[in-house]
Amino acid sequence: MTDYLNTLANHLWRLSPACRKPVAPGQPQLVAHRGAHQPATQNHGAILENTLAAFERCLLQGIWGIELDVRLTQDGDLVVHHDADCGRLFGRPDLRIADTTFATLRKEIPAIPLLEEVIQRYGRQLHLMIEVKESWRERPALAERLSAQLSSLEPDKDFHLLSLEPDHLEGFRHLPASCLVDVALTNTKAIVQQNLQLGHGAVAGSFALLSASMLQALKRAGKQVGTGQVNHPAILNRERHRGVDWIFSDRALNLQSQQKSR
Repeated sequence: MTDYLNTLANHLWRLSPACRKPVAPGQPQLVAHRGAHQPATQNHGAILENTLAAFERCLLQGIWGIELDVRLTQDGDLVVHHDADCGRLFGRPDLRIADTTFATLRKEIPAIPLLEEVIQRYGRQLHLMIEVKESWRERPALAERLSAQLSSLEPDKDFHLLSLEPDHLEGFRHLPASCLVDVALTNTKAIVQQNLQLGHGAVAGSFALLSASMLQALKRAGKQVGTGQVNHPAILNRERHRGVDWIFSDRALNLQSQQKSR
């Protein structure tokens, strides 16, 4: 349903007069949501989300950043995977990340990478927008393990941490607040309020739901702002005029090529 509503919003909002203004100077940073993934076509096989293949396409095409999701395995390894189990992408709902050792996961589904592998291959080459999917309160090793993995990178410059639950980021208060990003779905107003209360450095939300007044309030408070899922160049142009810092997209490669052709 969320994907359907976002597709509908991309079609409707591109009719707005704001989308037809002359291209604004400068470019917000493009972030490929779960990498540059794509379904199978007649000529090419599928490139799955949150895989090294999806991230490699971003590097080769000059995309600024990638959004990726991290979870802890049963034995405490950080892997890059969105869902709690492996059913949706790999047909293995029996393999729950939190209940599976990394050795088993690597044997059964080798396409799921370690966060360490992503950092080694793409750290400082792609900006890492790392979404924390679990609570440090329930998984005490999470904050320590993730912080150790990121120790070779510079907060803000090389990575940000994101979460749909602002409290998930409270376990990372040893990092600069500026690198903590609260993410909204349909609860944009509530997330903006929590962000201002907690002092986290940024907010990301739907381009259709993050109003001008919310955006202005965040900017006045010195926050950075990202919007998604922007999948049409006209919407990208609108967001540039609004002063958004980051654009999250499932079609980052298409948007990149559209920008270059202008």
